[in-house]
Parts: sequence; C-alpha cells; structure tokens
Amino acid sequence: MAVEVTYENKPEDIAAILHGLPWKDRFQDYLRTLKILMIVWPLAVQFTILGEWFFLACLGGVVVFCALLLSILYWRALSRVSKNAKVIPGKQTVRLLDDYLETATERGASRRRWNKVARVHDMPDYVALYVQKLRAFVIPKRYFSSADEAAAFVAKAQSLRAAGLENPSPMLDWEAFRQANQLDQYQLIEHLKWEADPKLYARLAAMGIDVDGKNPVPTRWSLFKQLVWPFILTMMLFGLRFQLGSEPHLMYYLVLTLTSFFLLIFGLQWHSRSQYLTELAAQDSYSRPDEAWFYDEGIATANEEGLGFSRWSVLDQVSDDREAIVIYDTMPFIYLAIPKAVLPDAERQSVLLERLQQCLDIAHDRHEEIVLAEVTDNPYQSPST
Repeated sequence: MAVEVTYENKPEDIAAILHGLPWKDRFQDYLRTLKILMIVWPLAVQFTILGEWFFLACLGGVVVFCALLLSILYWRALSRVSKNAKVIPGKQTVRLLDDYLETATERGASRRRWNKVARVHDMPDYVALYVQKLRAFVIPKRYFSSADEAAAFVAKAQSLRAAGLENPSPMLDWEAFRQANQLDQYQLIEHLKWEADPKLYARLAAMGIDVDGKNPVPTRWSLFKQLVWPFILTMMLFGLRFQLGSEPHLMYYLVLTLTSFFLLIFGLQWHSRSQYLTELAAQDSYSRPDEAWFYDEGIATANEEGLGFSRWSVLDQVSDDREAIVIYDTMPFIYLAIPKAVLPDAERQSVLLERLQQCLDIAHDRHEEIVLAEVTDNPYQSPST
C-alpha cells in the first residue's frame, strides 16, 4: 500500500534544503565561490620569482579583500533564501511505493527508483527527500496529522531506500507512466533517443552556451601557447634587471605590467579548464537523460534513474549551442541537452529549436504566475537532470 503526503511549499521551506546539507558539503559550496580568486596564482609566481615583494603583498591584499567581499555576498544570499526563494505554486503529492518514489503536481510528475534517491533526511520541522545534492522534495511536517505519522513516513522512506540499494528495482515502465499521466492527450512533436555525453554537459556547465565555437574549453596545448609570451617577457625582465640593476626604470615596469596582463589571461584560461574538469568529474554522479518525448504541453524523459514529465511552464529557456539544443530548468541548471547529431540535418535542427522555443513562449504567456524554486531546481522534474 502506498504511503503519500500532499503539501504546499512556502519560500521559507526551501531553506531547509541547505540546512539539511552536511557541513562538509556546505563548506565545499562556499569554497567554490572563492575558487575564481585562483586566477591570480600565475601573477603570484611571477612576483615571487622576480622578488617583487611589494607587488606580491599588494596582490595578496587584493585577494583578501575580494575573498571578504565574496564571503559577505555569499552569506548574505544564503541568509535571504528563506525570504526570496521562489516556489512552485499549488499542491504537490509525494508517494512512497515499493519500486519507486513518485511525485505529482499540476506542473509535472516523476517516478524515481529508490536506489537513485540520494538521502532521506529528518529535520525538526521538515522531511527532505534528496534526489541529488542540492535537489530535494521538502515536506513540511505541518502537513502530517501528527508527529507519529511524520516519523512513520520517514521510517518508510528510509526502509524503501535501503531495500532499493540492496536489491535495485527493475527499470520503470514508460507505457505505464505515459498512461498514468495521460500523455496521449497531448500532441507529440518529436521522440528522440541518444547517448548522453558527459563532456557536453561539462562544457555547457563550465563555459556556457557556445553558438559559434568562439568559446571552447581551453586545451593543454592552448594553455601552453598562452605561456609563450609571458615566458619571453619574463626573460626580458631578468635582462632589464641585470642591465639596470636595482634602479627602478619605466621600461622595466611597462614590461612587468604587460607580462602580468598575459599571465592574468592565462589564469582565466586555466580557471576555465579547471572548472571544466571539475564538472566532468561531477558527471559521474549524474545519470543524464538519453531519451525524450517532446509534447506541445511539456517534455517527458527517461533514463536508468526513472521517468519524468515537466510542463513547459516550469522550464526556463531553450538555447541554441553549436553541439546541442539546450533546455534550462532554471538558469544555470541544465534540464536537457539534445545532441544535434541525433537530428540528420540542419533544417530539422532549426525546425525543432523554433518549435520548442514557441512552446516555451506560449506556456509562459499562459502561466505568468509560475516560477521555479531557485534552490530546489524544479525537484519533481525528470530525475535524470
């Protein structure tokens, strides 16, 4: 027999997702905010080699100031989550079934196998079912009739998850999901199946949309070439210092400034590649969609984690990338990346892109009051994103 609860979220409920995170994850998230400061490490190396201690101290001061500023902005944004978080209006229902976790709302539905539920967390005022690190169904305990009922719900979810991890349930049936959500009543625009590419998702997450190929991921060779001019200029600096001695000279500082500029560009490129490699490693923890049905009312997706359907009104943007048609859940979170290689020609790619953008525009014109939860990132959507 299924155990279920129906609830509505308020903005303050969304903060429970962050409160339920382990301190290690919170600290790592904070450090990611400061990672951008690493772009100056080539300058620090240069000043150390040249013995420019004054400039090194100034650089350190700038880094400390920026770190404090970023920290203030980070914690300020974190403190405002409970006030500014946007929530999906309407009731949401979560059902605990033997083979999967099911969710249903007016805006979408999903079924997720229990072995793909990341964590069940019990808090004083909430029950959080984490489907990913920062994606969860936050159920306020005020919607349970008693504390005992809430405790029983948590115990059931934990038991089903443990059983699912020990004996994973079979792949979920698309036909049963389609019929249960009455998807046949909608017009099917396109059905596509492909092999998910972790490198594509990592590039999109790290570099953003690249329409014309002018924003590629830096390669080792490109980074090496970025160092050619700084190396030559650094040799010039040593030569100028040897000729001029310890006396300050305008030419020396002009070359030092130019070298620092090139090294800063190198630092930015190094940071971009580092971000890409970090995102690529993180793709191992995701099971991206490899099949989708595009309807005039929404998108249904399937993969090994489960099945999902999201209406266009809860999606944010359809973008054209040189390798894929990219659909965003809420910026910058990627809902789906459709490789253009699965479409045989440029005309079909263009037609599909325009149709999807049209569906999104129509849905947002029709449902202007609908907004996404910024932290939960549309939790009831396909478990594959």
